[in-house]
Amino acid sequence: MSLIKRSLFTKILLGLLTATIVPFLISSYMSYQIIGRSVQDQLVQLNQKSMAITMSSVHKYIHDIMLLTLSYYGDPELMRLLTKKEMQTPAEAVYINQKMQRLYGSYTEIRSVTYKSALTNRQFNVKSGLNERQLIPDFVHRRLPAEGQRYNEEYAVIEVNGEKRLQINKLFADISSRETLGLTSVTVRNIELKELVEPLSTSEQGDVYILLQNDLQLLYSTASAAGDSEWIQELRGKIAAVDGDARGLIHDPKGKGIYIYYTDVSYGLPITLVKFIPSSVIEQAGRQALNRSLALQVAVTGFVAIMAGVISYVILLRIKRILGQIKKIQMGNFNIQGGSQATDELGLLEDRLQDMAAELDALWNQQYRYKLEVADARLKMLQAQINPHFLYNTLQSIGTLAIKKNAHEVSDKLAELGAMFRYNMDIDHEEVLLQDELEHLNHYISLQVGRFKHKLDYSQSCPDEALFLRVPKMVLQPLVENSIVHGIEKGNGTGTIRVEIELNDRLIIRVIDNGRGFAPDMIGDIRRAYTDSSAKLESRVGIGLVNVLKRLQLYYGPGFAWDIESEPYAQTTVTLSIPYQPEKEREPHESTDRG
Repeated sequence: MSLIKRSLFTKILLGLLTATIVPFLISSYMSYQIIGRSVQDQLVQLNQKSMAITMSSVHKYIHDIMLLTLSYYGDPELMRLLTKKEMQTPAEAVYINQKMQRLYGSYTEIRSVTYKSALTNRQFNVKSGLNERQLIPDFVHRRLPAEGQRYNEEYAVIEVNGEKRLQINKLFADISSRETLGLTSVTVRNIELKELVEPLSTSEQGDVYILLQNDLQLLYSTASAAGDSEWIQELRGKIAAVDGDARGLIHDPKGKGIYIYYTDVSYGLPITLVKFIPSSVIEQAGRQALNRSLALQVAVTGFVAIMAGVISYVILLRIKRILGQIKKIQMGNFNIQGGSQATDELGLLEDRLQDMAAELDALWNQQYRYKLEVADARLKMLQAQINPHFLYNTLQSIGTLAIKKNAHEVSDKLAELGAMFRYNMDIDHEEVLLQDELEHLNHYISLQVGRFKHKLDYSQSCPDEALFLRVPKMVLQPLVENSIVHGIEKGNGTGTIRVEIELNDRLIIRVIDNGRGFAPDMIGDIRRAYTDSSAKLESRVGIGLVNVLKRLQLYYGPGFAWDIESEPYAQTTVTLSIPYQPEKEREPHESTDRG
């Protein structure tokens, strides 16, 4: 007993032998008892495969008829007549009837086609006898009333003159507005469905049933009557517990056989095929299959016992090697030499263990460097920690001194610089009103105009309704600064910059200048850096622009788009296309159109 506790080899060997011999003894004893179930499973699988093929044909057949109701869209003249809000003339009514007769004429099993207009409440009866016509209630505000709710079910089973029929109800809607234009109701006899399921009913002499929707409406049956028997009630419960396709079997409550069912929800139409197999067929197949070879089982068991010992020994050696490597890692030695040449699970485990050791070594070194960098960053933060309020108050004091000295222009510039400083230092708000962003931009432009004098010409336009949209902070000023520093500052003539903002289904922001612009290869580098974080840019103009674009992409996701069009020293346009949600609580009160 102690040998079993201490030796993994003994445990594996005994486990494999037990797992081999015990099932053999049990299978020899239970072979006769389980053969019936094995044969039953085979019959179920074979029939379910046949039912899957038949189900595909049934679904395709019903779907093809449903597609006829969509062929109206392919006839412009028919579309024009069906979308008229006025009552059709007799000639137009004849044209509609003729067109629909041609559409549905290829299916002889279609007994009636009824089209009800939701615009005029006129009903067209196509290909129907007097005793088969349907009377669809009038639409009320393009909706069916309560007494017509059964027509909202796209597929249903109805009974006409004692015969089960398939009814297809398809709403005809306007493609652009999705408003209901009318309803087409088609009733189909089961002639073609009978031919499709005929191969299932001939095998094993069992009855076949076609049931529609999740409530299992009986559409067709080879039996004289299915009724609402116990097996149908049980089948409803099984299908209701499964979302989607389902298959399985139900035992007949009276022990007469089994019901094999197959449910498919393709094309949005749940259809259930049910095949009944009598018990006599299962028992006959079981008696024929009961022929076992005990000698073969004994030989196989002996061979498995020998192989179990060999495999246990080999596995144990490899496990010991892995345990030795784990012990090295526990002692802090991450340098594990040698690797397994095997490609099985244990070889993969050994390779992964070595990879993990290398990663642990790298992470250990990285963590050490990280601690050094954190300490260095804290030191620099303490060295650079200056109270922002002190700087802002200092600017105000200098501005007050300038006023006392009658240097009003200097005071104004200091006030604008102070406003910009306060705006930049506000780290509590990541998004601001577009109006605040424009005000910050105007302060920046005012300072630059004071610097460049008449060398800079700036204008902007923005609709009132866009002022109170929220945008990420510090978007406009970096783009305009980019135009000044890299487009105008190094030029000799007058630089023109214009910011245009439009609002339709999206917020469009354009920054236009007449500077030196972007070369085609620079635009390509910017696009690559935008999509690939590993790409590097050498130009500072590209780096600043890409940083703004990536901020917007992270903020708005895939809804954000941008573009650059550049003709050097003529016109360079950077366009941002931003999705937005209007804020109904705010009302714009002031335009920022300047020129």
